[in-house]
Amino acid sequence: MSAIGEAFRTKLLSYAAVSTIVGQRMYPDALKVNAALPAIVYYTISTDREHTVAGLTKMAHARLQLDCYAATRTAASALATAIRNTGIDAYRGVTASYTFCGVEFDSGDEYNQEPPDDGNQEHRYIVTFSCLCHYQEP
Repeated sequence: MSAIGEAFRTKLLSYAAVSTIVGQRMYPDALKVNAALPAIVYYTISTDREHTVAGLTKMAHARLQLDCYAATRTAASALATAIRNTGIDAYRGVTASYTFCGVEFDSGDEYNQEPPDDGNQEHRYIVTFSCLCHYQEP
């Protein structure tokens, strides 16, 4: 889990379009065992920091992956659409001590499903995409 991931989570869940669907069910790295759906899992894939001849700056760019889990393909797709429609890509401001300078949704949706592994018959459907967060570190 990264601190920018936590700041991104805080900002994303501040949008009613997302929190109405998932409540607080947005987890770092892995879906909790027996987690209620729909839910979001986020990963920080990589972080690049800017350098100048004077050294490291506070500007950074983190690639985050978002996995939208739901009980149906339609619900997983609706959650992914709700995230993209929040306007977070236009957000400029401070959240959890991080100054967001922009968010780019830079990959198309990937569709997956997980068969049941706990003895029930419920599949989990997943829509995965990534975004690039441009920010200044505290």
